Amino acid sequence: MGSAQPPTQRACSPGHDTRCSLAWLWIWAKTDRFGLSRKRGNSPWNTLLAHCLDTAAVCGALFDHYLAAPVRARLADAFGAGDVAKARSILMFLAATHDMPGKAIPDFQLGFLQSRDPELLAHARHWLAQAQSHGLPLDSTHRTARQHAHVTARYLPGLLGCTCCTDDEDETGPEHHGLHAIAALLGGHHGHVPNSSCIGTAECDLTPAWKSLQRELLNELARLLDVDLTELPALVRPERPCVLPLFAGLVVHSDWIASDESRFTYRTPETAGTNTDLWWRSSREEAAAAIRDLRLHRWQPTEMTWAEQMPDTPQPRPAQKAVIDARITGQSLVIIEDTTGGGKTEIAQYLTHRLALTCGYHGAYIALPLRAASDQIARRYRDYLTAILGSREAANLAVVHGSAHISEINRELKEASSATLDPSLINITNCDDPDTHQPASVVLHTWYEERSRGLLSCFGVGTIDQLVLAPQKSRHWFLRLYGLVNKTVVIDEAHAYELYQQQLLGAAIAWLADAGSSVVILSATLPKHQRHALLAAWCSGLQTQPSTPNPTGPITIVDSQGRCRTLTSARSKTSRKHRTRIRLMADPGPEALAHHLLTQHTTGITTVIRNTFIRAEALHDALLDQAEKQGWKPEEILLLHGRFFEKDRAHHQATLEAKLGPHPDPAARATTANPDRPERLLLIGTQVLEASLDYCTDHLYTDLCPFDLLLQRRGRQWRHTLNRPRHKHLAPLTHVLWTPNEDGLPCLPRPGTPGVYDPYILAATWHALHQHMPAHAPLTLTLTSPTDTQPILNTLYGDPPPDGQTPIHHLLRTLYPHWQRRLRDERKAAEGRELWPYDQNGNPTTYEELASGPSHGAGDDPDHPAHLAARSRLGTPSIDVIGLYQHPDRITWDPAGHEPADLRRYHPYADQDQEAHRLQRRHFLLNTVHVPHYWIGDLPNPTTWTKPEPAPALTDRPTLLLTPDGSPLDGRLAHLTYTPQTGLSRRRRPQPPVTS
Repeated sequence: MGSAQPPTQRACSPGHDTRCSLAWLWIWAKTDRFGLSRKRGNSPWNTLLAHCLDTAAVCGALFDHYLAAPVRARLADAFGAGDVAKARSILMFLAATHDMPGKAIPDFQLGFLQSRDPELLAHARHWLAQAQSHGLPLDSTHRTARQHAHVTARYLPGLLGCTCCTDDEDETGPEHHGLHAIAALLGGHHGHVPNSSCIGTAECDLTPAWKSLQRELLNELARLLDVDLTELPALVRPERPCVLPLFAGLVVHSDWIASDESRFTYRTPETAGTNTDLWWRSSREEAAAAIRDLRLHRWQPTEMTWAEQMPDTPQPRPAQKAVIDARITGQSLVIIEDTTGGGKTEIAQYLTHRLALTCGYHGAYIALPLRAASDQIARRYRDYLTAILGSREAANLAVVHGSAHISEINRELKEASSATLDPSLINITNCDDPDTHQPASVVLHTWYEERSRGLLSCFGVGTIDQLVLAPQKSRHWFLRLYGLVNKTVVIDEAHAYELYQQQLLGAAIAWLADAGSSVVILSATLPKHQRHALLAAWCSGLQTQPSTPNPTGPITIVDSQGRCRTLTSARSKTSRKHRTRIRLMADPGPEALAHHLLTQHTTGITTVIRNTFIRAEALHDALLDQAEKQGWKPEEILLLHGRFFEKDRAHHQATLEAKLGPHPDPAARATTANPDRPERLLLIGTQVLEASLDYCTDHLYTDLCPFDLLLQRRGRQWRHTLNRPRHKHLAPLTHVLWTPNEDGLPCLPRPGTPGVYDPYILAATWHALHQHMPAHAPLTLTLTSPTDTQPILNTLYGDPPPDGQTPIHHLLRTLYPHWQRRLRDERKAAEGRELWPYDQNGNPTTYEELASGPSHGAGDDPDHPAHLAARSRLGTPSIDVIGLYQHPDRITWDPAGHEPADLRRYHPYADQDQEAHRLQRRHFLLNTVHVPHYWIGDLPNPTTWTKPEPAPALTDRPTLLLTPDGSPLDGRLAHLTYTPQTGLSRRRRPQPPVTS
């Protein structure tokens, strides 16, 4: 199936000579399964040529208006020998062939007759009669179905001129590596790049007539797209690793948009005639409109000063001024290390503008450790973009994480989309905006809410998971890389990730470097070994060595040649040192601690951060038991953790930030305290209070935790000094709770048992705090950041335990091997999943190494093997459970019974179901609670829990059916309770009495 060289192009075409055969015009590619095309009054099926042309047109528009300048340059080298215009045409042609010849075979074509829709089946029979009458060689003989994408991967190289794919074995030549690579990537446009075995099983026994039809269709595509097939093999040289995921992502992006029946008209010889030049014109017009409607246009920033970009803080702080004065002008890795509240977020915003201006990126993605932080920063970035975009620009800002559909900022962005420019005003020739002065707007198109689409938006804010998953093979994994490399990528709180995530971040950074992207890394507590690992990953992607192997920070800039600059910001007269007083306090137990808190902190905001949910819950219970006696109201004692329904968690966090954050009016934040701040409040929680939430506490108690996280927790204390105007000259006091054993050492989890933190790091942190205590105050020490904190961090994470003969030294030496084993396990887990652009010897990754399959899952997919599936973190796995309330006459989403639950099944793509499905999905997310796996060992299998009947939408979904007071209806779950105020709780089952 193929010949040694592609033939010269046909002298005739349907657009110029109607005497040519038209049989290939009746080959179909898509059918109107959901009725969208017929609803618009168009055809119930679409020809293969029309879909190929639509995909090519979208690809060309994305190349012109969406791809970043460095990405276009790399694609030009790989597909045009540096000629941008030629590469553009070849890329359009190759994208068009993603279904060629896979769908141009009898197996696939006869599939139209298998439609279950009676109306569509009638159209299929009409199509068959017409196709046969026009010479399409079809009969009703049953054939073995093959994956059409794998058929494309198998036979496209021969159609494009690879001499190893001829029918005559005597004329077989060498393999054209580039054509086979491109064919395999096209064969992965449904998500998984096939391996050689999958491609080999796609053998077809085609008649000469079908081979001739494939040739004619390919030649017609080449004529319309102005591609010379005879020179194509010499130009396709995808040798740089990043080109592989870039090409695969560009094809999928183009195909997804071109497959939208609401944007592209189905064309057949009966409805659109046979002049294919007119078809091509219509494809370009509709592609231009789609690109404009989805706001897939590169950012076009103009020169702006810091004061123009940051009107609320026009005077830059020292670190900010140092970055401004550095005048970064090209691809760069920028590492900013500064204390919490030092203005790092504003530096990152400034750099996304600066790097887009000088490098031609289409936007930015800001990655954070938690969803709550993503929502908060998305709002800030929305306000920043609105202020600087100018009167003629509109931008799409996607919120990218698992519960983005229900976030408030997500809703605000979608509502704003109705006020943007009318797409009908677009110039369909060049996609330029109309000559108007409507206000700029930052919005979210609903198209980006579907899975895997968020990173395709020019601007995005989300979790670090997207970056950690980017170098792991899974369904459409290359699409993450494709979306990221066109942007400036900001990684916030880089110190907050486990070794597994850090190593995968390194692989992602290497891919970004190879593709020409820039990366900005923010951290308040970055150990030197992490800084060096980030630098090594960057230079690995550039295939160079850093000019300074061990930069010291606090501001490190590395360019595309590996040249390092280290900047130190000058301290201004108005800035103050970041000092913290730390007091080690033996934990007296929940009852005694509750009494202490209620009696010693009768004014102000007091926060207690516990390492586990059980400890937080026990303290909260003790506080409520004693509250009335001590004159406290229950509403003055709050509990926050990760086991709330999403809607309740979001409500509590929003309330917390409104009361304990800065002034609600951004214009007043620099001068005025928050007027809604209560006189007193006791806030008890887990790690959700550690970072991301913008709140300010007066008094802080925290369980002993790793030193870097201790500094992170301390960052919530006195965060907004305007809320404490009389204490600006003081240093806050942080109490560190620990439980001493009989030797006076901290009680620690046993090595090897599941735990939040490794016992070695906890012991080393305790030892470091003791070492820095002054002799005159053995329980209290004062630390200045970064003078005192950075050496402690470097010692904890970079050095073996210190020598000594005291009990703590012996404990550290005992625990250290277990700590190293844990790190090796995390490193091994990452190495088993990660994919780097170059190996340790500098050899580039090949297309064969990009192959994946269903066993790799779709990224954080619990239904696939843990040793293969892509995972963003190694923490305690959990099961998502949907909560519902049973009332006498109905099932509701809320305990009061005001929101009836619609549990019917809807199809996400059926026109009449889309809105109902979207609303139902939102309710499911709002009422989801994450139940840790270790709870399940004490519970029946969640799939067997009592469900309401009938409820087809809940099939295979774990469901917790509750009474209005929060008790489960399933008697086997009687020890569980849920309330909107305290979340999901698990009480130990009462043990039966012992009988003699």
